[in-house]
Amino acid sequence: MPKVLGTVPEAVTDPILIEIFGLNQHFLRAVQAAGSDGEVTTLTGVPAAKGVARGIARVLSNADELHRVQPGEVLVCESTSPNWTPAFAKIAACVCGGGTLSHAAIVGREYGVPTVTAVGLATVAISDGDEIEVDGTNGTVTVFRKADAQAKPAEVGS
Repeated sequence: MPKVLGTVPEAVTDPILIEIFGLNQHFLRAVQAAGSDGEVTTLTGVPAAKGVARGIARVLSNADELHRVQPGEVLVCESTSPNWTPAFAKIAACVCGGGTLSHAAIVGREYGVPTVTAVGLATVAISDGDEIEVDGTNGTVTVFRKADAQAKPAEVGS
């Protein structure tokens, strides 16, 4: 299901939509960039758990797929809930939607796993198997695809 329907608004002011669902200015800019047919290689979200990690992205749509996550990989998902918690013991980093009060943000801080939240387009812009770098201190996610490893990443949402 899409996060928004219709015209992308200029701003979101509802604190629930911002803090829990991560629908902030970064998200709105990323939606606009994705609609322009430009390939997104740098995503900006909300820094949720400090640190930097690089690894292979494992894009999951639900907890039933958690068995696919290998040690050292980066979990990319829409959101997490308590049944996702054991994965934080083996992942290198986490990228997801949601805000600073989301489950992933809290567990990322508890486990010391670099986490960036409010990256609402993460599961669209990042492919399963891409190598990505997660900067949980600054809230950025950089995608290094094999085909464009030499290309300079384009900035989105800065």
